[in-house]
Amino acid sequence: MELEESEVLNEALISFLEKTELGTNGAKYTHLDVRKRILDIDQPQSFTLKRQQRIVANVTFCVRDFSRYVRYFAFNSIFQSTAQSNRKSTSKTILELKILKIFKELEAKKNIPFYAYIEADNKRSLMMSERFNFHIYTHIISRTFSRVAPKKNKNISFSNDWEAISNLVYAHYGHYDSYFDTHVKKPPFVTLRDGSGAIKAYARFTKVTWRLHRLPGIFGGALVRVLPYIPILNKLIQPKKHLFLTPDIVSHTASVEQLQELFVGALALYDVKSLIWFVDPNDPLYQTTSSGFSWGILDKIIGIKKINVVKRNTSNKYSSEKPFFVSSLDLI
Repeated sequence: MELEESEVLNEALISFLEKTELGTNGAKYTHLDVRKRILDIDQPQSFTLKRQQRIVANVTFCVRDFSRYVRYFAFNSIFQSTAQSNRKSTSKTILELKILKIFKELEAKKNIPFYAYIEADNKRSLMMSERFNFHIYTHIISRTFSRVAPKKNKNISFSNDWEAISNLVYAHYGHYDSYFDTHVKKPPFVTLRDGSGAIKAYARFTKVTWRLHRLPGIFGGALVRVLPYIPILNKLIQPKKHLFLTPDIVSHTASVEQLQELFVGALALYDVKSLIWFVDPNDPLYQTTSSGFSWGILDKIIGIKKINVVKRNTSNKYSSEKPFFVSSLDLI
């Protein structure tokens, strides 16, 4: 089995990643923005295993000062069932041993932790991560906010001025676990201003496109098929090309009403119907807003989803006083 290491993701690998189906029986989806997202990856370090010039597996890391983030961990569909099986055996396959060797050699060069996100109901991936010595460190959640017809707001607009909010962002998030601003400081930002032009609320949003194969729940597969025929829902969810936003660095100084106004205004600016907020449930902002928000119809259907943060090679312990910092680009 041949191993290729690269800091550039080539066309063959991009095509391979584009075909990767993510999720579990709870929800399955394919990222349709892979080519665009690859351009945003920070400090990529990619390892591709091939057999007879055919990609078998790929693991790509984002190398950060404090850790290596596992951005991609994908298997060829032919090998996926073997790689993600529910085997209880402690013996490892040749493929697993090859990947495990990559982790060990990287740790020998620079002894920093690895971390990744795995949906809590994805039992196969969690079991597989344990075989590579990853352990649950903490968890974050995803929460859906939606509006059938979001209205534009004259007080909400785009801004390219990072300096106008950078001190506020650092004051609120700088002490968070695993904080970094590589992605969140890139404009545009969305701001809510008062009549004098002062910023009352802000956030950075990313527009995302997924193909949905099934939704969470027992009837998730059937629901995806009938959605085009269900009034209202067919405006919120379009399975073949579902567009939504993800927010980052949501301002802590704003009131619940101002944040809700900001979210609705952002939906209108980007011409989408929903957003998914990935956040640590111990984040004070989320704790303040969670009960006061009118989340919308999709929240009632999808609910709160738990996503585990798993780590390898770390002795640190999570503290609720230092919520885990989430850069949504890592999850989309």
